[in-house]
Amino acid sequence: MGTGYTRADTSDNIANGNVIDADDLDTEFNAVESAFSSSSGHTHDGTAAEGAPITVLGPAQDVVATTSVLRPKTTNTVDLGTSSLKYKDAYLAGDLNIGGAVTSSGAVNLGSTSITGTLAVSTNTTLTGTLAVNGNTTLGDAASDTVTVNADIASNLIPSADNTYDLGASGSEWKDLYIDGTANIDTGSIDTANVGTLAVSGDATVSGTITGDLTGAVTGNADTATTLATPRTIAISGITSASANFDGSGNIDLATTTLTLGGTAVTSTGAELNILDGVTASTAELNLLDGVTASTTEINFIDGVTSAIQTQLDAKVGETHTGDVDITGELVVQSYNETYQSISSSSNTTTVNCETGNVFEATLSENTTFVFSNPPASGTAYGFSLVVKQDTGNSGYTVTWPTSVIWKKSVTPPLTSAASGIDQFGFYTYTGGTTWYGFLAANNMG
Repeated sequence: MGTGYTRADTSDNIANGNVIDADDLDTEFNAVESAFSSSSGHTHDGTAAEGAPITVLGPAQDVVATTSVLRPKTTNTVDLGTSSLKYKDAYLAGDLNIGGAVTSSGAVNLGSTSITGTLAVSTNTTLTGTLAVNGNTTLGDAASDTVTVNADIASNLIPSADNTYDLGASGSEWKDLYIDGTANIDTGSIDTANVGTLAVSGDATVSGTITGDLTGAVTGNADTATTLATPRTIAISGITSASANFDGSGNIDLATTTLTLGGTAVTSTGAELNILDGVTASTAELNLLDGVTASTTEINFIDGVTSAIQTQLDAKVGETHTGDVDITGELVVQSYNETYQSISSSSNTTTVNCETGNVFEATLSENTTFVFSNPPASGTAYGFSLVVKQDTGNSGYTVTWPTSVIWKKSVTPPLTSAASGIDQFGFYTYTGGTTWYGFLAANNMG
């Protein structure tokens, strides 16, 4: 920058034979100093005032500048910037020819690019447009690397060598396979196959065991047949019985007799009929069954009885019954028990499932909101008791009751906050849970 050096002595006072004043010299020296100032120094732009352009730079004249080229004096000697002092953006309208490696911590936007050496990119790279890669291509350098293909493959996918590379592996299997064409497989090992039409043009040999059902029509004849490895017994039981061993070597002929009443077959077995008296039914006893009025349907009611009827009825007493029991009339018992359930909170919610019991106990481990689920339908009364315990760490956890609970004088009773504090509550509803009546039975028990 700067304007260059211009003579300050325009009157030519500084000349041979003249008396030279100090002011003239000071003015001239100031002009020289200004021309080479560090802030406005000499530019050497090729004008008469500036002097010829500087075309060679550096202590050893390492950089050469011409009208069309800025180049080093020798190859592979001069760097452009350093690892700590870097240029900002580079704008090139022409080609970029690099003989060494390219390292960039920012974005590199390239138009048409030809790389004859190795391109190593250590950060994320986005290529827009068509990418043509000639030569061998390696994707990833470890099994932890992944390749995501969002585009459709528009060419054949062919291995470089026959019978050499696998598609998937044990423990790293592909999921579903969709093929419209023909699958040519030399050897197949398939866990489960759903095949529409299976056409086998050659021999099919099964050396192992076929396990499971073979569903569908099988057409054709076996060349040879052998007996079963393990013979089985075929038995028919009823009013008469018959049995025979079957091993596949011949036909089986079983003669049976069917008992009919009034022209209708009876499905009850002889053993079942004998259960009626627990001993042996006689002809007279059998005749008493219908006595002219008993029908085949009525006799069939006993089908499925496996022991003396009275014995089975006696066994019903004391059985545990699962499900609802509806009783019309009063229920009078000597003693009865209620089911106890220990419940806990999850994600600040504690659920009382009314289907699981009538006595519940919850030890608090966090602030929680109670939920009363599965009450009986409206019109049926249901009640339960609930014991709430504080933890031993004096945490003072709080509880929030369902909004459907109403309390005495609309005041929610206090909860003991001391360590191991115990409170007992009672609740009942007959509106299907629309309204719950709540009571504090005991406070700060211990």
